[in-house]
Amino acid sequence: MGGSVVIKQSGTRAVSVPQPFLFPEGCWGREGAGEAAFWVCVRTRPRWEKKFAEWMLARRRTFFMPVFRHETSSGRKRRTSQIPLFPGFVFVAGDYHKKDFAATGCVAYVLRPRGAQEAAQLRRELRDVWRGLTSGLYVEPVRNLAAGETCRIKAGPLCGVEAKFERMGRVGRLILQVDMMGGGVAVEVPADEVDVL
Repeated sequence: MGGSVVIKQSGTRAVSVPQPFLFPEGCWGREGAGEAAFWVCVRTRPRWEKKFAEWMLARRRTFFMPVFRHETSSGRKRRTSQIPLFPGFVFVAGDYHKKDFAATGCVAYVLRPRGAQEAAQLRRELRDVWRGLTSGLYVEPVRNLAAGETCRIKAGPLCGVEAKFERMGRVGRLILQVDMMGGGVAVEVPADEVDVL
């Protein structure tokens, strides 16, 4: 469940090292594993999830940063990357507060479950996400958009246009209403070409 980074050492060949998305690797693998842990949601600065995960790995602290494969193409080049499933969040096992991560310089705040019931629910949901990601099935993030929510199209011929979410269309596409001159048109746009405002 990881991508890889290339690390070059002087005088030697480049070595591919797995990026850290889960530590320890078997923390959700066994039945009941991870059940006793108290998990918190660490909110990082934008696009600092992987740096924070590396910091956790260096200290051998249990964390989970679910990712999914994202493929893009530009001309003849095809690029595959690992994108955080929950942008800006890394899940950490332990009773931590923001001050515990002050040395990283990349933590905005820490969300902690309120009570045993929320803690158990978070553990269960994280385990289920892990099971989904390791099932071998195709996984992609799903946005919970409400009808009428404002979006901005970020690619294609309507790039920059603001629209209102209407409903889900065919697989991976959104139906958006674009208002024009007192009326409107409905367009079908791939979900990854839309930002929620």
